[in-house]
Amino acid sequence: MHILILPSWYPDHSNDIKGVFFRDQAQALANYGHTVGVVAPQMRSLRALFPKKKKSKVPHFEMDEGVPTYRSQILAALPRIPYGNYLLYKRAARILLANYVQEIGWPDLIHAHSTLFAGAVASEWGNENRIPVVITEHSSGFARNLFRPWKLKVADKATQGAQSCIAVSPSLRDVLHQQLPSSKGRWEWIPNVVADRFNDPIPKGSSSEPIRFLNIASMTENKGQNDLLKAFKKLNINGKTAELWIAGDGPIQAKIREMADRLSISSQVHFLGQVAPDQVPSLLQQVHVVVVSSHYETFGVVAAEALMAGTPVVATRCGGPECIVTERDGLLVPTHAPQPMAEAMSYIAINYSEYDPYAIAERARSRFSGTAVAGQLTHHYEHLLVSSSNVPEANT
Repeated sequence: MHILILPSWYPDHSNDIKGVFFRDQAQALANYGHTVGVVAPQMRSLRALFPKKKKSKVPHFEMDEGVPTYRSQILAALPRIPYGNYLLYKRAARILLANYVQEIGWPDLIHAHSTLFAGAVASEWGNENRIPVVITEHSSGFARNLFRPWKLKVADKATQGAQSCIAVSPSLRDVLHQQLPSSKGRWEWIPNVVADRFNDPIPKGSSSEPIRFLNIASMTENKGQNDLLKAFKKLNINGKTAELWIAGDGPIQAKIREMADRLSISSQVHFLGQVAPDQVPSLLQQVHVVVVSSHYETFGVVAAEALMAGTPVVATRCGGPECIVTERDGLLVPTHAPQPMAEAMSYIAINYSEYDPYAIAERARSRFSGTAVAGQLTHHYEHLLVSSSNVPEANT
């Protein structure tokens, strides 16, 4: 099957964390045996296009581990004008799509990631060319009411033109039923891929070494690191020592560091900075528990990655983790609640030996590995191609 991926955002290279799950899914589908290509227009601010520190140029075309990938960079010059940046994205996407078809050929279907704006472009282009369209939604903006009315109209129209609509969690599916009236009742859920880069778990003793908790997230208000610091301050783990490792950066990093000082825990809190995707597996081998403290997540790939590595998880009930973390994998706690979070972290630290890393990893792989998710998607695609009246033969 020939699958063309059109993402709303995408990594510039293999170690770029932006949209890494889109790339992971493309690679998983290719490894499963499909012909896969990627067309990735990149919206950029003026500052991002012309950074103070010179960055390596993003290629227009590359063969990314066997996946032909077409990119272009677009200046997001019209943010205040309704439909402005959408039209800029649409123009760039159509140019890349034409290049792709000319050089690679027509796909059997197009799979867009997020309605804004890839899904909108894919629906229009696919219907023009009689190619079935699948849209997977990832954006937290719907649940957080971040989108202006014109964007909701674009997203709703995109779902009207798609033959299949997928959400990455049941929670997001329910939100989309409410936010996008034309798609009510049509959303199914298939999880994100977790890349097959995690080694077999390494059991870690907890008697002599500190219990290490890890949080991997951008430092924004939504990620809840302030709740996590308060919870860490309240830990009660029977006299054992503990460390909190925080990986990531962002606009509230200085605020979080100051808070650690104010709580007198700065000697136990280690700020690791931004961590590239290929460094995550080795990092997970060094810690005992991963903590997801977010206020909202559409999926929660960090929790799934931790489980793939056999590491138990404490996560907030913030939308995504509820479909990831089972009672045998860790504990779920309310959002904005440092005390329950502290109690859950303490419980796992004290009872760490009860969590079997090999069983945790095996359960996660059966649900989130590239092979598992590619299999689900393949079944979904096959059903769509059989049932859809839009077939690609008209392009020959």
